[in-house]
Amino acid sequence: MIRYCSRCGVPKILTAEHRWDSSGTITLARDPSHRMVIVDNVALTNILDSLEVRAGAPIEAIVTDAKRKSGRHFMDALLSGVKGVAVRNLASASVYRRLVNQASILGLGHAEVTAYRRHRFLEGVITDAYSGPAIAGDICGAFDSVEGRAGDVHYEVDAAGCLHLAIEASGRARPAGPDGAAASAPVLQGRNIFELCPVCKAPVELGARFSFDMDHGTIHESKTGHRVVLIGVISLKGLFGELEAELGPDIPEAVMTVEKDRVREVIRGKGKDLDTGPEGWLHFIRTLRIRGMGNGTDASVSGDNVKVRVENPYFEPLVAGFLAGFFEATTGREAGVAWTRSDAGHTDVTIEPALQ
Repeated sequence: MIRYCSRCGVPKILTAEHRWDSSGTITLARDPSHRMVIVDNVALTNILDSLEVRAGAPIEAIVTDAKRKSGRHFMDALLSGVKGVAVRNLASASVYRRLVNQASILGLGHAEVTAYRRHRFLEGVITDAYSGPAIAGDICGAFDSVEGRAGDVHYEVDAAGCLHLAIEASGRARPAGPDGAAASAPVLQGRNIFELCPVCKAPVELGARFSFDMDHGTIHESKTGHRVVLIGVISLKGLFGELEAELGPDIPEAVMTVEKDRVREVIRGKGKDLDTGPEGWLHFIRTLRIRGMGNGTDASVSGDNVKVRVENPYFEPLVAGFLAGFFEATTGREAGVAWTRSDAGHTDVTIEPALQ
């Protein structure tokens, strides 16, 4: 069986299960309301490490719990109605086999189920896990949903870097309702038109920018070599929302700063002179769309001040940090950054030299 497109190298199942929309979003083919995004795993790791330093204490439990809530919400939606009853009663083992395959497709790592007993326990091994606490939460959330009861999760990483995961059903009732879900802003229609691969119909830009290894469960950006992962927007927002609730209201600003610093260094490392006029900014923000991060529609430059509008942003602080990193890399000046909430479907990011 040929798993990759012979023309562009994108996994066929990835293209079959996801849609790259003209609005600058990526959605599930079977559920257009469920949005996905390609994020730099180096950025995600750096952000979590930075927040842990700020907190002065481990945050693994917060990360695992947040991902557990979003994982449970996703599986509850997937297994709703009569289909869910049938799967939970007759084919629960097959759900986990499908999930470990899905993890590889999304770049989350290569997972194997090593032991399972219905309503009792689930054990597995994950190699090349994108994040130990996060993937533990992802899988535990699925367990809560499939088994209909809360599970206690434990994991450890061996000397070879493999993550060993064990989930045992507890006596606690699992929380009811779609907790961990975030309210969605309206999706504004865009006019992006992707050139499609003539064989698999994936965006040509997808195969040109990323390389896929389904055997190891990894995806890498071709130019930087950075690992990326494809995760749910609700999952990402839930994670940062939980961290903000636990660690304080300055978390969005901290997230923006870490992303700004990362993007600045990536751009500086390329050593190219870049256009910083309106057209240059528009060219830069077009890179958001293939990742499902949003649709950059407007950019204006007035002296040292820049204002950019991004429709359907996946997470406003990260979009703001992405843009501020470009400003600092191209001007050599520290950026002062402000952004608006995207309740109306867009965020306006204002960037100017920071006050000294």
